[in-house]
Amino acid sequence: MYKIDEIRNKIICGDALEVLKKIPDESVEMILTDPPYGISSEVKITRGRNKMKFKGKDIVLKFGDWDVFDNLEEQMKWTFQWIDECVRILKKGRIFAMWFDRDKINFVSHYLQRKYQFKSKGYFAHLKSNPVPQARKVKWMNGWEIIGLWQKPGGKLVYNWQLGQQKDYMIVPIVSGKERLNHPTQKPEKIVELFIKYWTKEGETILDPFIGSGTTGAVAKKLGRNFIGIEISKEYCSLAEKRIKNTPKPLF
Repeated sequence: MYKIDEIRNKIICGDALEVLKKIPDESVEMILTDPPYGISSEVKITRGRNKMKFKGKDIVLKFGDWDVFDNLEEQMKWTFQWIDECVRILKKGRIFAMWFDRDKINFVSHYLQRKYQFKSKGYFAHLKSNPVPQARKVKWMNGWEIIGLWQKPGGKLVYNWQLGQQKDYMIVPIVSGKERLNHPTQKPEKIVELFIKYWTKEGETILDPFIGSGTTGAVAKKLGRNFIGIEISKEYCSLAEKRIKNTPKPLF
């Protein structure tokens, strides 16, 4: 079992299911993550060489083996296993927030509410101002992603209402420019920043079991919070560690 002070503000490179089992009960103030949820496909969008003449580089929608499941039963069984550990690690009254597949996020919500009596705090929509184009002409572009929020029972909620009223959506482009790193499902810092600001206090700790390119850790550092990250890919562990190391701490 880890001592919480030993892993705070560090990325543990390993399998989330195994690492989570070693983190103490009720030791973090927030779970915020973007887990694998089976949205990969074999589709490749070629741009600049087709009739639709989209500009830019080709888009590959096969993100990696870590996002591939044989079937829905396998996917949800694995998802509930890591969620069980996160529920144990999260302090009472605090927020569990995660991106997930729009078709399947209700499975997660039902599971948390029925098994653990979590309270739903609603859904948040990440609206993309520059969604990936549809090359096959069979449906609309996927212009938004969904984030669920649930509160663990038995404790006091932290919600920084002093920051003002906030809509349950934000219009943000797909990550690009200097913020963009070599990770296929990188999420925008603006949205992660919003969640951390509203649902945690300075000095508290956020756990991200699938930290990927390190967005949660980098934003937590900028906002004077702590983080614990887990990542199975050695490549992404190095990427995230470098990014967080180069992220400045708050001046005050």
